Amino acid sequence: MTENSCPMCGSTFGSLLAKGILMIILGILMMVFTLASLFASEILLAVLLIFVGITLLTAGTTFFGEVKRTWWVVLLGILVILFGILALIFPAIMLVYAMYVLAAAALIGGVTDLALALMGTSAQVNRGLLAVSGILGIILGILFLINPIISAFTIVEIAGIFFFAFGIVAIIEAFMAKSATA
Repeated sequence: MTENSCPMCGSTFGSLLAKGILMIILGILMMVFTLASLFASEILLAVLLIFVGITLLTAGTTFFGEVKRTWWVVLLGILVILFGILALIFPAIMLVYAMYVLAAAALIGGVTDLALALMGTSAQVNRGLLAVSGILGIILGILFLINPIISAFTIVEIAGIFFFAFGIVAIIEAFMAKSATA
């Protein structure tokens, strides 16, 4: 689709350029102000949890699409609201708990991949990749368990690097799109 065929779509160059600039700014902010980025993400998560809890209480919908208010949906809504309030009051503690959840997920995924590699019937190359993936998942889970705060800082730093890199790619795409339409 060209820019002339959709006047309401706007400029591809402008949107890609704006996206790239914003991603670079966000990446730099995340890399420079890592602690502030961690706490900002914790506050956003807490607010999201409170809104999800309120939605569970008022609408009564479950994650499976049932539209009926049962006692367990109300209880779940109350628990989610309380968890969100605790995340607002104690952001550092909730950050540690979130890292423990990520560590558990990495360990479970790693053990599962390793078990599939050892007992699977797939091709030898796939089994090798599954084994490597499983070992890396287990190592990642152990590292998250050993020091969750440093792990959280590392995740934010890496996310900042990725945002910066994706911003540069978006700017390159913008100029490539501009030269393609010229």
